[in-house]
Amino acid sequence: MADVGKDLALLTAGTREKFNSLTIMYGAKGMIWGKNAYFAFIKPERFTWEFINSNNYFTVSYFPPELDYIHKIFGFKSGRYADKVKEAGLTPEFLTHGISFQEAREVFECRKIYMKQFDRSDIPSEILAKYDDPNDIIHGQCHYQIIGEIINHIITIK
Repeated sequence: MADVGKDLALLTAGTREKFNSLTIMYGAKGMIWGKNAYFAFIKPERFTWEFINSNNYFTVSYFPPELDYIHKIFGFKSGRYADKVKEAGLTPEFLTHGISFQEAREVFECRKIYMKQFDRSDIPSEILAKYDDPNDIIHGQCHYQIIGEIINHIITIK
């Protein structure tokens, strides 16, 4: 099973016609409001933000170690300008409510139940100093926390 928060994953949102994925490392699996949930964090300048903001479902997909190269593609390239799925050699898999990839070893299919941007004034200064990049042209944009109720958990033995 995936070591959430340690293993890199792809978060994917959108529709069959148009979707996007990005590499995430910040995340957790847990429980809130009596529901099994996945907690993910995304900055609003990321292209995938448009998809998660306008759709009610998303997936978080973990891959076997031999596919770790995909995170360099999905973590550093934008879906605005590149076909990351094709470049990574992944095969989209359309689930009941989300999109994953046939190569994934574990998938959390989630229904978005909460989304809120962190307030910069609530973040301790030592955290801001560690993670803020003053050279970032979008300096000051805080992550959004997205909570998804896990509606399907798929584990594939490969």
